[in-house]
Parts: sequence; structure tokens; C-alpha cells
Amino acid sequence: METEIKEEKELVLKRVPPGDNWKFADGGQKEIYSSLTDALEAWYQYAGDTNFYIEARNGTVEIIKEQEVEKPVRRFSLYGED
Repeated sequence: METEIKEEKELVLKRVPPGDNWKFADGGQKEIYSSLTDALEAWYQYAGDTNFYIEARNGTVEIIKEQEVEKPVRRFSLYGED
């Protein structure tokens, strides 16, 4: 069976207005960080991720989670593969 890598974005940080305040998106930690740099460092200490995708207008920071999944095999009865 063949496999493929599936990538999915996961929201990890959200901006808390006003200003440059950030918190963990899952609500697991109640602390609000006073800068994006502090929030990214906290997430690194928590999860070890180092690649972040920032949507400044949305006020979000995401990471990419990779998962290996089985690739569906297409069979064609016309050719006797069933």
C-alpha cells in the first residue's frame, strides 16, 4: 500500500487586542504574552516547533502538522483489476 504525506495547518497562537498581546489558541495556558516574540518562545518551550506561519491581519499563528496516510488505490473493473 502506498502512503502520502498529508499536511494540515493547526492554529497555535491568537492575538489578544489591544496591541501586541498573544495567547495560546487552545486555552491550555491562561497567560497572555506581551509580544509575539515572547509568545513564539513560549510555544517553542511548550511544543518544540520552530516553523510558524503568521497571518498578521487575522492575528493568528499556525504550524503545519504532517501525517502519513495510506493513499487510496484506484482499481478499474474494466481492466479486470477487481
